[in-house]
Amino acid sequence: MKIIVLAAFFAFALAMPKRMVLPRLPAAVMMSGKYQLIPKDKIVGGAVVEPNSLPFQVSLQRLSGTTGQYSQSCGGSILDDSTILNAAHCVRGVDPASMLIVAGEHSLSQESGLEQNRFVINTTVHEKYDFLTYENDISLLFLESPLDLSVPAARPILLPPPTEEFDPPSGLLLTVSGWGTTSLGGVISDQLRSVDVPVVDDATCNYAYGGSTQNPDVFPSMICAGDMSAVQTFQVELISGGPLFLLPLDGNVTEARQIGVVSWGRGCAISAFPGVYTQVSYFLDWIAANRV
Repeated sequence: MKIIVLAAFFAFALAMPKRMVLPRLPAAVMMSGKYQLIPKDKIVGGAVVEPNSLPFQVSLQRLSGTTGQYSQSCGGSILDDSTILNAAHCVRGVDPASMLIVAGEHSLSQESGLEQNRFVINTTVHEKYDFLTYENDISLLFLESPLDLSVPAARPILLPPPTEEFDPPSGLLLTVSGWGTTSLGGVISDQLRSVDVPVVDDATCNYAYGGSTQNPDVFPSMICAGDMSAVQTFQVELISGGPLFLLPLDGNVTEARQIGVVSWGRGCAISAFPGVYTQVSYFLDWIAANRV
């Protein structure tokens, strides 16, 4: 049985996965030297990012009826000044009036002056979202007032090009970010963290979760990433809805492309199970049709 990812699998040791079989980024693009492939035995660990170095990342916060305070609930990414990309399970059945988006967020406890708080006026959840399988786990959040995207701390993320087929080669290194813990049962990180994770091929990922070709756990609209061999993992909780993205080798965040949305996994700090993400390229038409 699947468990919503309020914990994703951020690993210190990365293995070389097999080639994926689903259509994604063109191999020619990935092999051009612009993006990083994972060398064997490369050790990659999660860490606190430089403040506002991932300007497309937002914090989705929910109002507590008990305390009257907003607290971290999910991640998210900026598509434009009024639209946030998120997971369906983060907002399904939740009153938009209880949601707050914070762009330019780094520390959850200390303000830098670069934060932009925006109330959510409406949400659109994919009409075929399945809360049992997490298929079509994608949503859009619409802001009451637009973000100021002229400042470095808040910038939109690019989506996959609609005219290209996406097919990353084995070992393509993606990045996932969020606020969370560095150990099982630990205290939530006050600062935004990120980690590099390798793509895991669909067959291996589906097998890990007990699925089969006839009865899959991992659907074609999902993409898996994470280390399946590490003994110790670095987990980040409360990052559901956040971005899984591709950075060029020069680290230019203005060229970052969102490949996935943090969706689900099984358990916490279990290295045999990679994280499962909604694959953005499968939903480009849906996103375009539902953006205001």
